[in-house]
Amino acid sequence: MRILEVILFLLVLVMIMSMFNRKLRGTKLIKVLPWFSLLIFIIHGYTEGMRWQLSILYILIILQLFLSFKFINQWMFEHIRLKKAISVLVILFFVVSLLFTYAFPVYKMPVPEGKYEVGTVSFDLVDNNRQEIYSENISTNRKIKIQMWYPAQDVQEYNLVPWLEKDAGTVAKGVAKMMGFPQFVLSHTALVMSNSYENPPILEGEDLWPVVMISHGWTGFNNIHADVAELLASHGYLAISIDHTYGSAVTVFNDGEVAYVNEDALPEREITPNYLEYANTLVNTFAGDINLTLNHLEKINVGKVDEKFKGKLDLSNIGIIGHSTGGGASVATALDDDRVKALIGMDAWVEPIQKNKLDAGLQIPSLFLRSHEWEESLNNENLFLLLDKNKPPTDLFQINNTGHQDFSMIYMYSPLSKYFHITGELDGREGAKIQHEFILNFFDLYLKKSANKSIDDVANEFDVVNKLYSKTSSE
Repeated sequence: MRILEVILFLLVLVMIMSMFNRKLRGTKLIKVLPWFSLLIFIIHGYTEGMRWQLSILYILIILQLFLSFKFINQWMFEHIRLKKAISVLVILFFVVSLLFTYAFPVYKMPVPEGKYEVGTVSFDLVDNNRQEIYSENISTNRKIKIQMWYPAQDVQEYNLVPWLEKDAGTVAKGVAKMMGFPQFVLSHTALVMSNSYENPPILEGEDLWPVVMISHGWTGFNNIHADVAELLASHGYLAISIDHTYGSAVTVFNDGEVAYVNEDALPEREITPNYLEYANTLVNTFAGDINLTLNHLEKINVGKVDEKFKGKLDLSNIGIIGHSTGGGASVATALDDDRVKALIGMDAWVEPIQKNKLDAGLQIPSLFLRSHEWEESLNNENLFLLLDKNKPPTDLFQINNTGHQDFSMIYMYSPLSKYFHITGELDGREGAKIQHEFILNFFDLYLKKSANKSIDDVANEFDVVNKLYSKTSSE
């Protein structure tokens, strides 16, 4: 709960107490309280932003103001039954408002622990070599959005950006729509601020920055892994997260165009005989987006896109992280493209990839993290086939008491997600901490060659982590 929200709840609580305490009701404090509450309410709306979870509390503040007028106050207290009814309703409304606030809080994003400030900028990319197969307009070329995070300097004159960027409200509505909720339900996430500044200069006087690409899963979106991107940027990486159009819950392009997920791209398995054909097409589409982004990075590094990034990227050290469908796409890309030097797959969905392609194995260091939910997944057959074929080092760890969606920032939506089996029993922030330790040390080890811990050392720090497979360079 934000600071002004806490103050508003306390002010309304004092009002409720005064309804049952004659001495308190007669003090000067109570007479000025409604007007002070109104002032805080206005400041709250202007600085923090109003949200629907507190709408009942806002009503109580207005009610408090009306009751401050002497003739209304006297009239109410002359009607004992009315007074009791209003008192009960006020208490009920207060409790309900508290519950709504608990269920849908405005969380703060995890603060990245690296030594660098973080800047961010986004681009729209068009692939002139691919037509869009998921749009109603079949003559349209494939178009995606990417967001970059990087070590920044001189950020004092720049503004922090919202977690969901400048079109946060549209993204929040799109995610709610995709999840089957009324569009206003997740609007509070639009109020969450990131730790990144909008388009400041990139840090000068340092070595080239290694690059890590991030590919979200089916119905995810690029900001759902912003915590990982900020973590990496604060530690001296340039992180790029891709919005896979029509596979993303919603993509809001910089030119104002909005594209929602096309659910026909991946129909339900139970009623689709050729389900894996759809899945293979989707994974390959995501992989094509990764390839497009890799090509774009080369343009960025020679100054064709944004002059400030010219010569700043270490394109000889590119890593990739993928979740679910994005994990499968990351594997598919790394099998074919030697520009990728290290890979992390989080519940990487490799089931749709043909076995003859997996037979080639990854020729780069790879780390796979599996959720508890996917312990018995149909994905395991192809995953272990890939692991057996991979060149070492390659590892697989399971994080127990987690769900498939725990490899994302879904914990930012509501603490109730585990009770609806959207996430696992493990606290979302604890799960994120474990993932961050794996991710940072893995890329430090294989892209920077300067890790403080081995991957096994990271795993041994957490009781919920089990090693399931390992192939070392010495084998």
